[in-house]
Amino acid sequence: MNTSIPQEAAEHKITPYQIWVLFALTVLNMQDGFDILAISFAATAITQEWNISRSSLGIVFSAGLFGMMVGALFLSRVADKIGRKPVAIIGLCLSGIGMIVAMFAPTINLLIIGRVLTGIGVGGILVSLNTLVAEYAGQKYRSIAIAVFQLGFATGAFLSGFIAAWFLDVANWRYIFGFGAMTSFLFIPIILYLPESNSFLAKSKKPNVLTLINKGRRKFGQMPLKALPKTEGKLNGSENKQTFIALFSAEYWLKTVLICTCFFMLLTLLYFMLTWTPKILVDMGFSEADGNRGGRLINLVGMLGVVVIGVCSIRVLPSLIVGLYLALLSIILLFFGVLSPVFGSVFVLIGMAGFLLHGSMIGLYSTVPALYPVELRATGTGCAIGLSRLGAVLGPALAGILLDRGWAITDLFKAYAILAVVAAIIATFLWVMLRQQKYLPESII
Repeated sequence: MNTSIPQEAAEHKITPYQIWVLFALTVLNMQDGFDILAISFAATAITQEWNISRSSLGIVFSAGLFGMMVGALFLSRVADKIGRKPVAIIGLCLSGIGMIVAMFAPTINLLIIGRVLTGIGVGGILVSLNTLVAEYAGQKYRSIAIAVFQLGFATGAFLSGFIAAWFLDVANWRYIFGFGAMTSFLFIPIILYLPESNSFLAKSKKPNVLTLINKGRRKFGQMPLKALPKTEGKLNGSENKQTFIALFSAEYWLKTVLICTCFFMLLTLLYFMLTWTPKILVDMGFSEADGNRGGRLINLVGMLGVVVIGVCSIRVLPSLIVGLYLALLSIILLFFGVLSPVFGSVFVLIGMAGFLLHGSMIGLYSTVPALYPVELRATGTGCAIGLSRLGAVLGPALAGILLDRGWAITDLFKAYAILAVVAAIIATFLWVMLRQQKYLPESII
């Protein structure tokens, strides 16, 4: 007997309402990309106004990413208790408040607090929206919907460069955060309009739960239910603990360690490049406008990298493509700072790095589920993504510390190139392990 909400969405054509909802959620994810990465485009102006060290700037960069990790880990549990929509609204409020604190911060300490609050909010939003996207799209369109949704973050990060440049021309860096606060609060009515997750409603004890579920189903072109289906209870604390321990059993511990390490190194590289590129270009002698363009290019070309790896993954295991991407990235990182300061050549390298970094991230997201059986996939994915956020925090902070200790830009990129080489080897090894699994189709390389 089926014990869950039927997935009729998989049996129907996608409706205009579904398209509108998925579009709204993708735009909201663009807002998250702006909130997290706007700081990188304001960095030069902040440094000039407060005369802060590069290690302090690295901490400012990492503050939002640390908050994002905290929000994803803790607000995800809250979402299971009170619903996806309330947590998304809480996240928007926290993000907006954090941007206001950053806007009026008189000292770097308050700026860091504001960035942590914004990160916590964004982490909660992402956890909630990922769940809603998966259910709203239906099984048939789930993969493409999630891919489009993930592109929203990169698009928002890309557009943040234009918005930041405009505010820096007409006003100052504080207005960048003011804009982020305003848009955060403007999205709250949209979230209020969306239906709640049917899976959450089915497990809730609300007296009118069937009415609420059918209201949402009608909007998605699905037949209403005559009665609530039986739902399986959540794993209790002991069972959750046993599931987590199973990731490190004799059969799976190596896969778990490898995928977590690869994710960690990739996020260290990704957020180092995303946050520091505009400032490093200025330190290399380019103008602030050129630094802004370089930061935007990482995300613009990165969108193409996501599309390419998505298409190639139809016939080729993503882990193999990730290995190739990261090997090429290591070579590109070695060239940074070595070339003469001609913007065209550096511009090409930055674009290529963005293509490879963003594509590798989506490739790893696709690799995790293939490593584990059904009963371990959710826990394995959560473990890999959760632990990897430490890399996102470490990447920007470490760069600032090394630069303050006198490291040349060339040496800094050489150090990060080593991480890319190790991550490429791990991804290739994961591909070898997956090729040995009997259930893979023969057409998959």
